[in-house]
Amino acid sequence: MTPYDIGQPLGVFFTVMGFALAPFLLLPILILALGEDAARVARPAIDIIDRVSLAFETFARWCLLAMAFGMLATVVLRYAFGQSFTKLAEGVLYAHALGFLLAAPAALLRDAHVRVDIFYGSLDERGKAVINLLGYALFAAPVLVMLLFAAGPVVELAWRIGEGSPETDGLPLIFLLKTAIPVFAAGLLAQATAQACRAAITIRRLAPAATQAGGLPPGEGVA
Repeated sequence: MTPYDIGQPLGVFFTVMGFALAPFLLLPILILALGEDAARVARPAIDIIDRVSLAFETFARWCLLAMAFGMLATVVLRYAFGQSFTKLAEGVLYAHALGFLLAAPAALLRDAHVRVDIFYGSLDERGKAVINLLGYALFAAPVLVMLLFAAGPVVELAWRIGEGSPETDGLPLIFLLKTAIPVFAAGLLAQATAQACRAAITIRRLAPAATQAGGLPPGEGVA
């Protein structure tokens, strides 16, 4: 099977995947509205997403290790032996791109992403949860959904033509590299939704009115 054969149905796949994500993206709102009933549904999904993000992180580490050794080999070959290999140089770029893109969901999970902190650090737990939930609803989810849909036609075309390196002796795998873009968007969107679910659970747990109205009991929530 050629990249062309696989590329033809990718447009339908990305469309179906986008619509399939829609109910999942509403989980944080449902948790705020329904409390424990929605949280009980969300917890297994959150656990699965965390595991996938950590698996991506492990793969990203190997990519960055390969990038370091590839760059070392490139420098040694060029300056010690006067040799250069396009495939090796492009392999370093591939490893860098994959390491950066696939580590992003785990960075969000570990709260290791760059945060423009003006008021966040001085807020209590519930205040931070509100900021996280607003950030998800206003910025993370819309941007990542748009990226996911925008990347679909680009990746589909790359697979359809079997896009490779512009260099004759380069790696013929650009169609695979471009596939990492929607994988990154979907992975980061899933992890952002999981973090938003955690924020919603925290808000329900700490809000006195929600607790009295039968929301999540004190001390219960996703770790």
